[in-house]
Amino acid sequence: MRETLIFFENFTFQYRSQAEPTIYDINLRIHKGERVIIVGPSGCGKSTLAHCLNGLNPFSYPGTSTGKLTICGVEAAEAGIFELSQYVGTVLQDTDGQFIGMTVREDIAFSMENDCVPQQQMQERVRAEAKKVGLLEKLSAAPHELSGGQKQRVSMAGVLVNRVPILLFDEPLANLDPAAGREAIELVDELQKENGSTVIIIEHRLEDAMHRNADRIVLMENGRIVSDTTPAELFLSDQLTGTGIREPLYITALKYAGVELEQDMHPERMQELILSEEKRRRCGHGLKDRRNCPEKKNRRRCLR
Repeated sequence: MRETLIFFENFTFQYRSQAEPTIYDINLRIHKGERVIIVGPSGCGKSTLAHCLNGLNPFSYPGTSTGKLTICGVEAAEAGIFELSQYVGTVLQDTDGQFIGMTVREDIAFSMENDCVPQQQMQERVRAEAKKVGLLEKLSAAPHELSGGQKQRVSMAGVLVNRVPILLFDEPLANLDPAAGREAIELVDELQKENGSTVIIIEHRLEDAMHRNADRIVLMENGRIVSDTTPAELFLSDQLTGTGIREPLYITALKYAGVELEQDMHPERMQELILSEEKRRRCGHGLKDRRNCPEKKNRRRCLR
């Protein structure tokens, strides 16, 4: 049986300044080593859920909760924000607001300085984590001088030095262009495989977040979980469009071409999509690379 690291049971949270709860009756288990994407329309409560995991709720944003939330066996209601940070490392959407140090080196080392880690050990760990995220040559640079993708890598390295079991990414693609977003997801994938971390991604750009596969997608609407299933099963349903979340464009293209989606087609990622010859003919030219389609207006219908 897989180890459960995060367990919500009938969990509800209401901010002190609001008349009604923001999230209702949450029941969710996340297991060790899983990668879970949480999506939903703006205002659905997904960021509130994330803040309950890392302790920002209620310690920075006051409110009350009912039900149960345990993280790595610890009751969140009885733990402080510092204790929760030993289990959950967070990379925020606004990385500028997360920086502490004057240089990349200082920012990565910040938590170790608080823990009084010996200088030699601290320097070795800073260099090791900077190398993992491709910033070894930027250690003397000021974080605010870096590109958006590089800033995010600094935040990742600052989290990795704590060797926490859970990595939480709150809208990590919001300030990145598509190419930088793909690089960010690739890095998350590499770090998870190397460290065996449990990864939670809060995101509304679902297709970009699925650049690398996920175990489950949790769909939220109006403060509640309306679906908790595999990517393939979610894409076979109409639940995404029902909540106003844009489904991946290749899924829309398949439907537009009259292709009936099936589980054995592996619809969870375009790179893994399996189409029969008949279905390829329906999709148009059947080219292996849609970018080479000679008819520009039909490029979205040509599937890899």
